[in-house]
Amino acid sequence: MKNPKKETTRFHKINTEEIKMQGKKSRENLCVLVVIGICLVVLVCSGVLDFTSAIQAPYTSPDNTAPPNLIITEIYSNTNTKNELDEYIAITNPCTHSINIEGWSITDNEGKIIFPPFSVAPGETIYITRNASVFVEQISNVTSKDKNIFPDFEYGSDSDPEVGQMQTEGRAFVLRNSGDEVILEDKSGIEVDAVIYGDSTYKGEGWQGEPLRKPREGMIFKRKDRDTNQCKDWLLLQFGASYHAPEKINFSGEVTAFVSPDCSFYVLNREIDNASSSMFINLYQFENPYLMDIVLDALNRGVNVYLLLEGSPVGGITDEELHIAEKIKERGGEVRFSHDPFINHAKYVIIDNETIIVMSENWKNTGIPYSSSFGNRGWGVAIRNEKVANYFKEVFFEDFYRGKEFSAEIEDLETKGFFMTREIPEGSYVPVFEPLTMNCNFTVIPVLAPDTAVSNETILGMINHAKESVYVLQFSTRRFWGEEDNPFIHALIGAARRGCEVKVLLDSKYLEGENNNDEVVSWLNEVSREENLSLEAKLADLDSLGLTKIHNKGLIVDGKEVIIASLNWNANSIYNREAGVIVENENIALFYEDVFFHDWNVSVKGEQEGGGEGTPTKMRIVWVVVTLIISFAIFRVVKWYKRV
Repeated sequence: MKNPKKETTRFHKINTEEIKMQGKKSRENLCVLVVIGICLVVLVCSGVLDFTSAIQAPYTSPDNTAPPNLIITEIYSNTNTKNELDEYIAITNPCTHSINIEGWSITDNEGKIIFPPFSVAPGETIYITRNASVFVEQISNVTSKDKNIFPDFEYGSDSDPEVGQMQTEGRAFVLRNSGDEVILEDKSGIEVDAVIYGDSTYKGEGWQGEPLRKPREGMIFKRKDRDTNQCKDWLLLQFGASYHAPEKINFSGEVTAFVSPDCSFYVLNREIDNASSSMFINLYQFENPYLMDIVLDALNRGVNVYLLLEGSPVGGITDEELHIAEKIKERGGEVRFSHDPFINHAKYVIIDNETIIVMSENWKNTGIPYSSSFGNRGWGVAIRNEKVANYFKEVFFEDFYRGKEFSAEIEDLETKGFFMTREIPEGSYVPVFEPLTMNCNFTVIPVLAPDTAVSNETILGMINHAKESVYVLQFSTRRFWGEEDNPFIHALIGAARRGCEVKVLLDSKYLEGENNNDEVVSWLNEVSREENLSLEAKLADLDSLGLTKIHNKGLIVDGKEVIIASLNWNANSIYNREAGVIVENENIALFYEDVFFHDWNVSVKGEQEGGGEGTPTKMRIVWVVVTLIISFAIFRVVKWYKRV
């Protein structure tokens, strides 16, 4: 028989040993947690880890939620025709079911037009215009035949018996150019959607905040893919233009980065010489005779060439450009001149439906110089990817068919005794950069004005999500856009306040008047001094650089992404046709960062070449090393403690 006393003693010993073991394990677990906690604190404080995005409340974009009813999607009130008979409104059904709109109405709180029996199918857009015949005539002038739009209803006249008639109630329904309301009501008189613009004083529930701006002649209000009843839902686009949403394109392929004046002519020459089927060229200006020769050679090889040029550039169309346009047309190319209310300021070419070359530079002697010792500082990039090329191809032909066909004027040039000089300008610039070609993974986001230029998914988004550095090389910017602050400049200040290193280098050639580059530089440096920010702005030293001017329009963020574009940072540019690309790739971004610091350091004078470059990355490495050392030290302490 077992002794109860011995069993009890044995039980107590076992319990005591278990308690000791559990206590030891708890202390070991606590030490491990302390080690992990210290490591996380060090990494978070150093900026290596960032949990802020993880703890933010999830956001569901209104873009992804279809409204439960019809919405107004386009308004064209200030047309460029006499009596504005082609004014129109577009209404879209975003639902998955048809909606019967018999008895529904549109009002501007003065006149009212009422729909006859009609059902709007899911996804369908209907067009309501004052005069159907004038609308069809005007829309056919700015679109290709396969994209013609025919109205569903008219309300100011009976110009086409095949187009439904709207019943009028009260005063005539006419959209005022200075400002008005467009209110869609169901048959019970309940407001379904409302849009206000200009000097409208509407205070109903269907709109929030300030009205849309007063429209410029020939521009339409077009809704983006969202419905929050605010200004941010809308854009001003050219009549006949579509909205091209931002698109992130991931691919594995080849990208070539290049700059003017160092190697831009070489890259363009090489790419055009390799063209075998087509070239779609959109330029603000084209005056370089040697680039003309290369394009004419492509035409002689049977390459189809379409050329779109701006019809009203500053200073007018030059004789050189008219001569080039005529020569290209003589060889079988198609040439048009843009006549949109805002200028066509883009600079890109699509080759063989698979390569897109985007630049900040015009095809002039200064922009794409034959001699690399002379010219502007500009950036360019050649991207070999069908999806990116097709994105721009769709935009190109939409813009091309809004342009006017070129009529020959070569006889007038010959009468004036015009002779195109082939003198090659030489300068004092010493070429530094050769083109960089990378074949790897890329992310490309096309950027267009007016579509996406001030979207948080493009330029502003780049600056707003910067964590380490923002470097800007820009031809022209302003502190103020009219009565408003320049959003790009304020985004730069915001980045500096978050701890980013921000450097801004602006052109110094054109400084006359107020609210120019020199005022921006002074103001940014003043803000930096007052708030002790890592923010510095300078005007380029063109003489020391040997450049004609800084004509670039780009920025680099965190050494990882770069934008190459035609967009100046002024108020009009966001309404022009501008084109660019954001390229997410460290090697490409670092190429342009090298260019930036070359120009920055020469302009600063005396600073070491590349000083400041790579600092954030080095600091990260230091913090990681420190963290590992601390972790190892704590681990050794724990091991010693366990032995004790």
